[in-house]
Amino acid sequence: MFLATGKDPEQNVESSNCLTLMEPENDGEDLHISVTMPCLEVGTVGGGTSLPGQGSMLNLLGVKGSHPTNPGQNASTLARVIASGVLAGELSLMSALSSGHLISSHMKLNRKPHTSSPSTLS
Repeated sequence: MFLATGKDPEQNVESSNCLTLMEPENDGEDLHISVTMPCLEVGTVGGGTSLPGQGSMLNLLGVKGSHPTNPGQNASTLARVIASGVLAGELSLMSALSSGHLISSHMKLNRKPHTSSPSTLS
């Protein structure tokens, strides 16, 4: 999302600090999930936002440039869009962890045991 909306790739490190909170509600029938990103740095004016592809993405999101009557509103909206993408990723990760799919897929696709014994290696 950072590159697609014209942000400096180095800002990704500073902006990636995130706190995910999951709390049961309605006597455990529902789950409230939220993310807080206290260091998220975004902008909709200047820098890479003037590049054609990045400007098109900001236009698609409806946040390119300065808001005509409320300065900072477009940047705030972009921050919420980014946070919603992070929230979706966190929910996906937690569901994969809780169902065992994350570990089983790693074992199946990426964590195959080494079949050679150390004595056969030269």
